[in-house]
Formats: sequence, structure tokens, C-alpha cells
Amino acid sequence: ADTEAQRMAGLRGVGFVTLRMDDALGALMSRHQGRLQWCLVDRDAGAALRRLAGPPGCDAAPRLGHSLDRVLSFAGREWELRLDASAVPIGPSKQANAWLVSLLGLIAAALLGGLLLIVTGRARRIELAVEERTRALRHEVAARQHSEEALRASEQQLQAILDTARVGIVKTDLQGRILKPNPAYCRLLGYAEDELIGRSVSQITHDDDRLEDAKLLAEMTRGECDVFRREKRYLAKGGAVVHVQSTVALLRSAVGQPEFTVGVVEDIGEHLRLAEAERARDSAESSNRAKSEFVSRMSHELRTPLNAMLGFAQLLSLDRKPVLAEHQRAWASQIQQAGWHLLHMINDTLDLSRIESGMLKLEPLALELVPLVQSALAMIEPAATKRALHIEQKIDKRARAVMGDETRIKQILTNLLSNAVKYNKDGGRVMVKARLSEGQTIEIAINDTGLGMTRAQMDGLFQPYNRLGQERGAVEGTGIGLVISRKLAELMGGSLRAHSVAGEGSTFILTLPRAPFADSDLSTGGELVAHPANYRRRLVHYIEDNETNIEVMRGILQRRSQVELSVSMNGLDGLAAIRRRRPSLILLDMHLPDIDGLELLRHLKGDDGLGSIPVVVVSADATAEHIEAALTAGAAHYVTKPVNLPNFLAILDELLDEMDTYFG
Repeated sequence: ADTEAQRMAGLRGVGFVTLRMDDALGALMSRHQGRLQWCLVDRDAGAALRRLAGPPGCDAAPRLGHSLDRVLSFAGREWELRLDASAVPIGPSKQANAWLVSLLGLIAAALLGGLLLIVTGRARRIELAVEERTRALRHEVAARQHSEEALRASEQQLQAILDTARVGIVKTDLQGRILKPNPAYCRLLGYAEDELIGRSVSQITHDDDRLEDAKLLAEMTRGECDVFRREKRYLAKGGAVVHVQSTVALLRSAVGQPEFTVGVVEDIGEHLRLAEAERARDSAESSNRAKSEFVSRMSHELRTPLNAMLGFAQLLSLDRKPVLAEHQRAWASQIQQAGWHLLHMINDTLDLSRIESGMLKLEPLALELVPLVQSALAMIEPAATKRALHIEQKIDKRARAVMGDETRIKQILTNLLSNAVKYNKDGGRVMVKARLSEGQTIEIAINDTGLGMTRAQMDGLFQPYNRLGQERGAVEGTGIGLVISRKLAELMGGSLRAHSVAGEGSTFILTLPRAPFADSDLSTGGELVAHPANYRRRLVHYIEDNETNIEVMRGILQRRSQVELSVSMNGLDGLAAIRRRRPSLILLDMHLPDIDGLELLRHLKGDDGLGSIPVVVVSADATAEHIEAALTAGAAHYVTKPVNLPNFLAILDELLDEMDTYFG
């Protein structure tokens, strides 16, 4: 079309030019009629207009004597310019006309050249415009390709996120029908993708949660909210209930109309199970604390009457004015034996409660083994002698030092040796062996020749309060001594195991870590040594609200004639009395009617005038936290009721012997 338009424009230009040429040459022809003839012809045989310029019929007129033809290419066509001259010579007078004709030809040629330049320039401008538009189109195509590639990359990233997300993501229509679930959503419910597409979410929702889902979806569709979050239950393919946290958001169209919803679904079953486990743990801990508090209160309430019973029984046994009859001394001994057994039961129960609640504190030290064994043997020696038992020791030199808490190791050894004596036969044997094992631990084996145990009894050996059928026997026990011993051994990094043959005896093996210290680092134990009571007169002030306990203390201190006892039955009176008359030593109960004993202890230690007086706590509260709090507040010793008379006098003598005598 552009080419045809150019041709027509060229024809119009040619027509204009040829008209001008026709006018000029026509005038020339009129002066040289019969001598000169010209014609401009379209060489295209199929052209509708063959003669373009010249006299009518010149394209078909016969040629004259002299002819000149020139072919011109213009506007996509070939034109032919014909010039004819007759053979009649031109005279000299006519030369001017010949020059004029030549000049006109030159002018025509120049006009044709100008026309060609005009048409060519227009074509060039068109060509440049086409090239510029082509470049613009190419740039637009490249930008569109880049946008499409970025869109594809974004879609691939989004799809990858959906495919690898650990939470379920589902797209639904406004009626709740699933349009697209991600793999995590399918795995959560156990369905394949094609099984979920087209299915309503309500079909896989628990019956009790469907109504709430429908209500929230209707509110979202009405535009009342764009997002809602709730916990709900799904029904998996196998019928299992899946607890989830569901967050549903509304997607709108370009004009703001609700179109789709997208839900993010997270499995919270594990969180719920963990929360339930934590609640169960908290409940167990609360129950454990309640049990510990109960045991502590019962321990305190039982120790108070035991203090009177054992205190007076010990005083009766020591009384020589008058001397008790033999049968009365035997009765007093029976009272003591029963009382100490009851105290042993209370202590075992309290220890087990402390271990189970994690409140038992140990102080591991490098300890020499032989003194520990000797101390435990001394505790059971009277009972062993009574039954004529033969006790042997065999301790390897390489097993002479262990790591552990001194008091607790003695407790374990005493318990094991006591059982070896109680469940042995008269005239039997008890063997204590210690060796260094391959694992650089110390093994202490206690073997007896007693009754032994069956397989069924071995299975229940370390169960609390299980006495393995000895409940109705003559041997006393609580059934928790071995349980406590094993737990104590494990807390110190060791173990306790046993093997036995019915009728042949039993062997208990205590394993403890080996102490990697030199001889100078080893402790031989902290037994109290009773110093001779060589000190002069001392004043001891006792703050106690229980009259029976006061009488027990009076009886104990009568064993030290140089000691004067003064008493206050409440804390504030005691503080005033101590300030009026400074004592050498203060005995303090922790449960007073007017002030807490621990608070009174802090007042005494914070007083510049009284802070240097040693304070010994004498209390029925045997809980570890109370003992630690009192010692931290400045108490010199903490003695639990019932009072063991020899040990208490040893503490008293040690403290009073270090003081100067100020009176008497």
C-alpha cells in the first residue's frame, strides 16, 4: 500500500512536471513546426495511459529522420523520453532555437532529478520511522518476555514454598470447597490431592466444629472480618481426630469482591500432648510437694513426743540415784529400742520424700573407706554379738578412697550391714570386701550366710514398702531402706545391686566413684569427739514453748553440774532475758508462738552485743531447707529431736569448753 501511494504521488508530480514541460516545449514546437517532435511514454504495455506528455498521438506517430530515446526509471515504472527531428538542415539563423531546446532538456532533466530527490527523501524518512518503530516493538517484546520470565520464576518459588511448607495450606471457594491443597495439608489428613479437590472442608471437619466454621465463613463473606483464627478438629482418612490451629484469610478480586479463602493449618496435637504432660507433671509435682509437706509436718509432730520418750528413757538408763532395778533398766532399754526404731522409720520416710522431690543435697568429698566401714560396723556390732555372728573384712589397698557424701555412705553401709545381721542365721558369717573394679570404681560387697531370696523376692527387692513376706516376722523394718540406699548410691554417681540364692545367703554390691586425690586430701570422717567437761560454770539459755521438751533438757543438763539453765517460753521474752543476762550458749527451738525461730536467730546474730554468742538449734523440724537456712543464718549446730544424749553433750562440751569463765 505504501509503495502504491508513493507511485501515485510520483505520478501526480510527474503530471505536474510534464504539464510544465508540455507548455514550454509546445511553444518551441510551434516555432519549429515540422522540424522537432517529442513524447513521454509509459513503457508498461498494460498501462491505461500510455502517453504521458507530448502532442496527441505522438506515441503512435512515425519517427522522423533523427531520433533520440532515453529510458527513465521513476516511481517503480520505466518511462521513455522520445525526441525526433526532421532531416531538413537547420540554418544558422536557427541555432539559437537549438540551444534553447538543449537548455529546456537540461531544465527538464534537472526537474526530474529534483523530483527523484524529493521522492527518495520521503522514502528514507518512512524507512527511518519504520526502523524506529521496529526497535520500539523489539524493546516492548523483550520487556514482556522479561516480565513473563519473572512471573514464571515467582510462580515457581511460590509453588516450591507451598510444596515444602511444613504446615498445611489450602485454597477454597466461598462455599468451602477445596480448590488447591498443598502436600503438607494432604499428609496431615492422609488424602491424595485429587481426593481433596472439590470436597467441602466441612466433610473432613469434626461434627462438633462444623457449626462454628460455617458461622465464621458467613461472617467473612459478609465482610465482617477478613481473617479468623481458631483451634479445631479434622477427621483424617482413617477416622483419626487431628487437632489443628487454623488461620483463614479472605482473598478479594480486583474490584474488591470476596473471591477465595486461603487457610493455614498447623498440627498442634504434639503441643497439646506436651501441654497435657506439663499439666500432669505440675500436678505430680504439686502432689509431691503436698506429700513432702505432709511428711515434714508428720515428722515434726512425731519427733516432739519421741523427744520426751527417748529423752526420759535415756535419762532413766543413766540415773544412778537411786539405781534402777534390773528389770526397770530392761524396760527403759525396750523403750529406747522402740523409740529409736520409730525414729528410724520417720527418718527413712523423710529421706525418701526428699529424694523423690529432688530436695536432698549431698556434699561429695574424697573419703577414706576403712573408717567409714568401721563406723558402720560399730553401729551393728551389739546386734551381731548377740547372735554370735562372725564378721570379716577384706579391703584392697587400691580401694582405700571413695568419692561421696560421708553421712550418706555411712547410712548405706549401716543399712546393708544391718540387713546382713537381721536376716542371717545365728552363728553365721558376714563378709565385707572392697576392690578396685576395671572401670576405676570401688566395689564394696557385703555377703551374708542367711536366708537368701527367691527369684520372685528378688524381683520386688527395690520396691518401696515391700518387705518380701517378712511383714509378719519377728524382724523389724520399714521396707524402704534398700530403696533409699540405691537412690543415694545413684545420686553419688554409683549403684547398688544384689544377687541371692534361697537358703544360701545374699550379696549386696555397692559401687562408688574412686577418689583421685592424694592421701593429704582424704577425710577420715567428722565424728564428734566428747571432750572432758573440764570447764567452769556456764550459763545456757533455752528458748522453747513445750514444757515436756524443757524438762527433757533439764534432765540432760543435769549431767553437767557446772551448767546453769535458764528458760524462756516465747521468743521475745527470750530476747529480753538474753539482753539482761548474757549467756554462754543459746538453745533455740524453731517453732515459737510469737516469732519464727529463724527470724529470732537473725535478730540475735545481727545484734552487736549478742552476735558472738553461739546458737544451737534444737528442733523437731528435720527438713533440709530449714536446716540449711538456720546454718546459713549463723547457727553453730542444728540438732534434731529426739535428742541423742551422748551426741548432744559432745556438741555442748565442745562449744562451752572454748569459752572463758566470766562468773562463779
